Amino acid sequence: MMANSSVAQGPEGAPVLWLGFEAPALAGASLEGLAPSAGPGLGIRLKPGQARGTLETAPLPAPGFDTAIVSWNAETPAGSWLELFLRAQLDSHWTPYYPLAVWSSDPQKRHSFEASGDPEGQIQTDTLVLRHPASALQIRVVLHSTAAGVSPSLTGLAAVMSHSSTHFNPNPSPSNSKAWGLELAVPLLSQMRYQGGGEVWCSPTSVSMLLGYWSAKLGQKLDDPVPLAAQATWDRVYGGAGNWPFNTAYAGLKGLRAYVHRLSGLAEAEAYLERGIPLALSIAWGKGELPGAPLEQSSGHLVVLRGFTQEGHPILNDPAAPEEAGVRTIYPRQALERAWIAHSGGVVYVLEPHGAAL
Repeated sequence: MMANSSVAQGPEGAPVLWLGFEAPALAGASLEGLAPSAGPGLGIRLKPGQARGTLETAPLPAPGFDTAIVSWNAETPAGSWLELFLRAQLDSHWTPYYPLAVWSSDPQKRHSFEASGDPEGQIQTDTLVLRHPASALQIRVVLHSTAAGVSPSLTGLAAVMSHSSTHFNPNPSPSNSKAWGLELAVPLLSQMRYQGGGEVWCSPTSVSMLLGYWSAKLGQKLDDPVPLAAQATWDRVYGGAGNWPFNTAYAGLKGLRAYVHRLSGLAEAEAYLERGIPLALSIAWGKGELPGAPLEQSSGHLVVLRGFTQEGHPILNDPAAPEEAGVRTIYPRQALERAWIAHSGGVVYVLEPHGAAL
């Protein structure tokens, strides 16, 4: 494992690893053409004169997982980009490296890949899906630059690994009720205000609301107008701005630690709200399954969890509301939890200051 790594728990104890590169030394990783930056928070960069460099993590143990989501925080100045690859250990052998993403500030260069793989596994846009349980994950990141004196900088990787049988069947844990009656001041934004694509911009709109919250809390300008956030998260292969790690990578450019996580239910989410951390939740529902929703049904949607009523029902900012006055809404606890866990296995975006406890 790498220096400055942290472990949190996901569904049924699934390991959630944050691998930070702020420390001057790395343990268990292979570096070619790369070196840690001298300054704090600057991450891993190309060595002077290098146009290409490769980081390969140590194997990340997670016995029995069959899905993995990897997210990253990185700076990619003009003329530079990252490529990311994943592989898994099955019994006594490793799968080949599967291409996950090309990340760049240039929307023409930035993309995921068409579903590809082999009989053992494949990448489905932003998620590694395996046919059989694996025991470890390994990540390879290749840094590129075509501009003299310019280097991308990788400041963090996050990996959440779990078995699909543990997170697609809602089985809510009991709440300790400490967050009931708590509500965070997350700004209200409607994706429907924007012509030319706004109706499918739920993810960048949710990220913009989270960044607006941290802007006010930290006294810094972190948020962009929603159209700029949509442009910065656009995935030309996926054909939209809903790629999960693309959204957190964009948020990571604002000086926050931002990553994709899986939670087991609203009881676990309550602990984040208690710490002052709102979350973006990936949900879906059919007709009649989410009372009060502005859309009759959705195969995939992002909302922001901002608090809970005194009775424990979640208070959300739903960007699909036609006007910002209707963005703040309350959904029945069981209905929202079902729409979230059964759809995405508890996927959330976590944005938090560096140094916050995982």
